[in-house]
Amino acid sequence: MTDRNQAETMYPNQQGNRQIEQKYLPIAHRGHAVLALIDDKERTVGELHGLGFSKHTGQQMTIGGDGADLRAANHTSTPRRESPIDGDKSPVATVSTGAKEEMERIWAKGAAAVDAINREEFDYKSHDPSYEFGTDGGQIQNSNSVAFTLGKAMGLDLDRAIRDAGMRRRFS
Repeated sequence: MTDRNQAETMYPNQQGNRQIEQKYLPIAHRGHAVLALIDDKERTVGELHGLGFSKHTGQQMTIGGDGADLRAANHTSTPRRESPIDGDKSPVATVSTGAKEEMERIWAKGAAAVDAINREEFDYKSHDPSYEFGTDGGQIQNSNSVAFTLGKAMGLDLDRAIRDAGMRRRFS
């Protein structure tokens, strides 16, 4: 037994395919990773981000700094509502593709993880030499770690997508 009605069974996928893309926005010597839900007309209809917010004003920061609040964001794109991060985000890879319903089920797992991440009230930590040079201790906890956590929640292998695209993980 399925949850599809008779019309969907006889004429499947009438609403076209969707895909989930991993994208990259260069920022200084690093970058910003974002997951984008793309419709059958190649329009971005949703984005999942990690973002820094000021502890003092509560406003989104252009570049998250150490000690800011780290939050996940589920952004729905419409003609009147632009992305929370401006700039030309280049596709790294298509990490999943399929029927609209299937992609929306996967996307919903990421949306649920947004709420779970935000309940934890993480601090933004963009720079940690101990972590970056591979010594003991240290951690990076930034917008990109949020994007990769959301990818894991959706069952997507973003590390592999980066390797397959011939890129290094410079999203740290």
